[in-house]
Amino acid sequence: MRTWNYVKNEIINVEKGKVVPISITVGKLPVYHEKHTVKGHVTYTALGLLEGRKGLYLVAKEWKSDKTAPVGAIVYFRYISGSNKYDYYKYKGWFVVEEGAESEVELPQLGKDKSAGPIKVRVKNLRPLPELTEEDLAKSEAEMMNRGWFPSEYDPVKQLYYYWMVLKVHEVPTEEAVPPAEEVETQEGEVTPAPPVEIEVKPKELEVELEAAPTPTAVPTLEAAPTPTAVPTAVVPPTPAKAELVKVYLLSMRLPSKYLVQKTEVKENEEVRKWEGKAAEVASRLEGIRRAAYGLVSRIFAHVEEYGVWIAVTEEAVKEAMRISEWIRKELDGLPIKELKNVDIDSVYSVKAIPVYLEPEHARELLNAAIEHLSEDVAELSKRIEEAEKEQKRSALRRLQEDLVYKRSLLEAFRRFLSQLPS
Repeated sequence: MRTWNYVKNEIINVEKGKVVPISITVGKLPVYHEKHTVKGHVTYTALGLLEGRKGLYLVAKEWKSDKTAPVGAIVYFRYISGSNKYDYYKYKGWFVVEEGAESEVELPQLGKDKSAGPIKVRVKNLRPLPELTEEDLAKSEAEMMNRGWFPSEYDPVKQLYYYWMVLKVHEVPTEEAVPPAEEVETQEGEVTPAPPVEIEVKPKELEVELEAAPTPTAVPTLEAAPTPTAVPTAVVPPTPAKAELVKVYLLSMRLPSKYLVQKTEVKENEEVRKWEGKAAEVASRLEGIRRAAYGLVSRIFAHVEEYGVWIAVTEEAVKEAMRISEWIRKELDGLPIKELKNVDIDSVYSVKAIPVYLEPEHARELLNAAIEHLSEDVAELSKRIEEAEKEQKRSALRRLQEDLVYKRSLLEAFRRFLSQLPS
């Protein structure tokens, strides 16, 4: 267990809450090999920053007892039984300590042996928490990196951060249940849960700074863009002066879709696309990665439809694009894509922020268009928030409120940048 004295700063600590007894009771569990069987739970009570080799790492603090825990703490239960190579039987569950809570929950089998069914777990003074999606974890990691924190390699800080700082599960009243997530239908017709999101902290102000632009010999064009029909190339006069050009960033984002792993058959002179077996699972995951990537990008880039580009004005956008790209490649590397399609993932798919230099007149046109779209987004989100409040849609309300915070911050960054342009 890590010595907490080395932690430089606490982000959250629930140890001052009332300490209550907790229990997790399960029935007979399947065993593959006794020597490779692990059962138990860990209680987490705090998140803090620890100085590491790269910088500040977000780490978690564990509670010393497995029979008691403070209210608001998060408990992670797991059972694994397998071999040196595989986990044949695997069950896990997340809970928040809540006095008086008592229920029986069903945990699905996540191991290799799919013949084993779910197990029932009886908990006392614990409230079950929803299982987080890959998009939730990606959001946690993006927010950490945006603050300059590296996630611990040993603690489940992405999960803890989302539960405490986004969902704020420790603040939910005892008599109020966490509402189910809304459902979003994918293009495959599958239904996946959209995670509830609640405002945690207003994102740090995006700092804009104009810098003298070098005299370019050629203006880079976009490799690809998410939705444009045509990507404009910045017009540069033959012999521009430094001060005449304005530096902005355009987004180049190449992402795989479900069609990467599709199979095509011709029946009765008609082309039929289909996904079967492993291809169907990979296709669904690819669409999930795309949705998560667009959600992260929209927080630091503005989409200008009439120009067919995504634009940013801060150095933070460059760093965030790199983080998103690394996350995407990591997710793609974990999928059996090469078994289905011969493609070099690292050379084909990426997210980049490309610097371009525009004449002030052209920069103003592009920035004014971006500001107009962002203003419309803010107005639309405000309207949808009012409707969600009237209809008491809590999960939708949380997501909309968080989106509004980021859109307003992005809008303000664009306005400040525009105000600093040379006249």
